[in-house]
Amino acid sequence: MQKRYHSRMFVPALFAAATLALLAGCSPDAVYAPDDVTAPSTPDQVVEALRDAYESMSIEAYADLLHPDFRFIFADPGKAPFLREDDLASTGRMFSGVDQKNSAGGNAPAVESIVFDELEVLEGWERVVGDEVDWSDESYVVRAVISYRFTLNLKSGRRLGAGGRQVVYAASVLAEKWDYRRHCRWQLLGQRDL
Repeated sequence: MQKRYHSRMFVPALFAAATLALLAGCSPDAVYAPDDVTAPSTPDQVVEALRDAYESMSIEAYADLLHPDFRFIFADPGKAPFLREDDLASTGRMFSGVDQKNSAGGNAPAVESIVFDELEVLEGWERVVGDEVDWSDESYVVRAVISYRFTLNLKSGRRLGAGGRQVVYAASVLAEKWDYRRHCRWQLLGQRDL
């Protein structure tokens, strides 16, 4: 009978500990994995990782940076946001180095390289409160306004420039490494054109 009593107490205690761990998640004061150089440990490193993924044209690095709930919100309110899968498909075509068709059915020459002329956080990072990020349940989200300008060098020898301002959202998340150790990292939760 005593054994049964201990198991009854163990299950609620385990449930309480698991719930507390899930609610705690990762805060900005959490320990980030210093031995995982690919995991951004600050929101600024999320922006750096974004630049690096574009300039190396690595869809794997870009996919690793994006949070599962990632959204790209266009300035045009009539255009539906890109979810993570949409954004990865679009960016993957750009990174592929292969000629594509644009949305109008015309030819879009292959991109040979991408070079950022500017990528800067204009205002400091601030915590998101309220329902500004209504597409994710992450408990710790920050935002910043960035200014960017980059050049697409095409295989045809032409160059295309793009630039503007965006609000970027980063979330502090709990991740699991290949050896099953858990650590905190920052991921890109969203981008919103201004």
